[in-house]
Amino acid sequence: MSASQKGTAETSTKPLAIRVCSAGGTPIPLQEALVNIKSLVTSPLNLSPGYESYTRRLLLPLPTEYDTAHHDDLSADEAYEIPVREPKPSNWRKVRNIVQWTPFIQTYKKHKYPWVQLAGHQGNFRAGYKQGTILKKLCPVEEKALESISADILRPYVPCYTGVVEGADGEKYLQLEDLLSNFNLPCVMDIKMGVRTYLEDELAKAREKPKLRKDMFEKMIQIDPKAPTEAELRAKAVTKPRYMVWRETISSTATQGFRIEGVRRGDGTSSKDFKTTRTREQVLASLNSFLQGYSHVASRYVQQLKSIKATLEISPFFKTHELIGSSLLFVHNETSALVRMIDFAKTIPLPENVHITHRNPWSEGTHEDGYLLGLDNLIDLFSISEKNLAANGEISKSVTSSSSDKTNNSSSSITSAPSRSNNLNAQPITTNPS
Repeated sequence: MSASQKGTAETSTKPLAIRVCSAGGTPIPLQEALVNIKSLVTSPLNLSPGYESYTRRLLLPLPTEYDTAHHDDLSADEAYEIPVREPKPSNWRKVRNIVQWTPFIQTYKKHKYPWVQLAGHQGNFRAGYKQGTILKKLCPVEEKALESISADILRPYVPCYTGVVEGADGEKYLQLEDLLSNFNLPCVMDIKMGVRTYLEDELAKAREKPKLRKDMFEKMIQIDPKAPTEAELRAKAVTKPRYMVWRETISSTATQGFRIEGVRRGDGTSSKDFKTTRTREQVLASLNSFLQGYSHVASRYVQQLKSIKATLEISPFFKTHELIGSSLLFVHNETSALVRMIDFAKTIPLPENVHITHRNPWSEGTHEDGYLLGLDNLIDLFSISEKNLAANGEISKSVTSSSSDKTNNSSSSITSAPSRSNNLNAQPITTNPS
């Protein structure tokens, strides 16, 4: 320890620090660690109090024991994309969540097509026994949630659930409506809702006996090589709680109440590069790109999102549950568009005498999930995109009309383009995916 460090330690305002065991390294003051996390977000940060609380608790000695990946590790993360390569683009390719591609053959209206899984654990889905259905590996928590939703006013906004069936492999599966069966060449986007994607108990258990994880360290440095501390770099590992909290704060989850998991367009192009999409401007650019070329879609999405919001606010189920890691699935093509609530593996009843608003800032023990906060922000951003699309459509028509008039010399009057919108948030639609 240097003389200056000794002097600091002797003062009455001694800072808390990360103490390191076998990994060694210089202790990092608590305030500096908090500043480092806040610096991940370029725009003004408004993290829920729970994040600073958890960050303080994570400033513990690094453990010396290493661990390997487990089935439940993807609660706040997703697998890496493995593209499906086909000799010719299929007109019947169907898409479901995003990120890990696991194709199997589905049949609908006598047409066969590869159905591919986009997010979640490998092997969780199988082809349905009936046309227009898929099988999802049984999760008792999700089964219970779907049964309750089937008797709730939320039912129209959730894939139709028809019970548990046994697969050819002997495993139990939830039989669900395939939301893509009626879409030809759909554009699909998965948005994970809420200000956190892990249960409070889940992170608390991971904190009890934390172990170093090399796999999570590798994921961290692939996104941001400067994210690990000096001690973590020497250990070439991080703990699961450290990774989970970091993962939330680099995306829009912790601030906007949702994050884009992945997007696939009707032409087959896809992107999962949204891990650090966190500001409203970045999210808006991604939404604009997703909607590009489908002028009718934004308004339909806004209407459906508002309907979902109004239903949630009076739903007995929603009032008595916290929704963690649940998503909204957006699907559209040239003629149709729909939004549905999916993924309820971490939707659990609230503890007795606990009431949440789904909007208030989350702090440890409150069980606030931020679902309505995220939905409010989504409606706002889709509304801005709707105005952008409308403005672009009017300008395009004006330019086309003007060009036609000049070519045919049939009229001396030229239709002028509409004046620029006074809405400072309405930016021109970008054609580059985020």
